[in-house]
Amino acid sequence: MSEAFPFSNSSELNKWHQGIEMANRNNIFCHCRICQYEWVDSMYNAVCRKCKSQDVEYISCWQFPDD
Repeated sequence: MSEAFPFSNSSELNKWHQGIEMANRNNIFCHCRICQYEWVDSMYNAVCRKCKSQDVEYISCWQFPDD
């Protein structure tokens, strides 16, 4: 395996993908570009709860540092 590939086999890679999917579940930070409302959701295609806009930015919460 190449040094650029951090997993020794496809099973490890699949486990990593499953971990990311679990981290995303109910942990997607949403920001409405229209009214600036922010919330945490479990869908990447969520509609703004405040103004019903579909112009929403989605960021997986696991990307934010804990401190």
